[in-house]
Amino acid sequence: MSVTLAHDGVSVAPPPIAPCFSIAPRGWRLNVADTPLARQAAAEFNSGFEEGTLQFFDAVLPECDRMVDFGGFIGFTSLYAAAQGPSVDVFEPSPVNGALLEANLQANPRLAHRIRLHRHAVGARDGNLPLFAKAQGDSGASLFETVQRGSLLRGRAEAVVPVRNAVAVLEELGLSPDMLLKIDIEGAEYEVVPAIADLLRRERPFLHISFHPFNIVRGTDEYLNQVARLRGALAIAEAVAPYRHMYFHTPQGWTRIDKSDRMALLAQYLLKPKPVPRIATPQYGFTDALALSEVALPLG
Repeated sequence: MSVTLAHDGVSVAPPPIAPCFSIAPRGWRLNVADTPLARQAAAEFNSGFEEGTLQFFDAVLPECDRMVDFGGFIGFTSLYAAAQGPSVDVFEPSPVNGALLEANLQANPRLAHRIRLHRHAVGARDGNLPLFAKAQGDSGASLFETVQRGSLLRGRAEAVVPVRNAVAVLEELGLSPDMLLKIDIEGAEYEVVPAIADLLRRERPFLHISFHPFNIVRGTDEYLNQVARLRGALAIAEAVAPYRHMYFHTPQGWTRIDKSDRMALLAQYLLKPKPVPRIATPQYGFTDALALSEVALPLG
């Protein structure tokens, strides 16, 4: 069976169907193009690494008719959402990851017609920027050349990719309260979330943000790095403040932060150093996934 995949409104012929294997996250069967990178990514996905994300998806997708996936990697979260009915706009600028995402759409023809792939990044403004990878098929490919892992690590430029203003993108797509917006963009969340603050305040979509403070590196002075990360975290905290319900996902699971707890959140979470796996130094600001909703959810 063949399908046609849409790239920002332009129809293109898909690659030939490759050999596949299947995964079944939380009971939803998805086909995956059988490549070494996909095998590695699927093993991590099946390890429980994204369990909190999928729990949030299961709680909100019955209320959603659309999802916007900023940072699709090779498509697992987009396919998972489409399997439950919503249409999906997925954004993935990496040529390597984007090609495998296309192959995974091709492997799931019953879902591919609900998913539109956009091969560009999102940011605070339009432009063209280098995308840096730290390994082949890196799920952490980002617009930041130097990141902090066990030590400072400098990436290689995989490609120069188009970046589109996130506000314009969401206005074109039509942000709405019955939409899920997932943001997993390897440090660019510190620019994008404050930039779309007015849209979030007006529409209040379901929102899931993954944080990457270790991608914000100003140099070798760790104090200045942490100040920059904390400044970005405070800008995000201000942008999402209008939401009624806030949830953190920690290694212990989801925790609800009531409005009455938000002052304590500043001192007891944002301003405290927290260990992060595979990162040499404790991190200030947001380190755990954050979910926002206008309605109470069965989380935490």
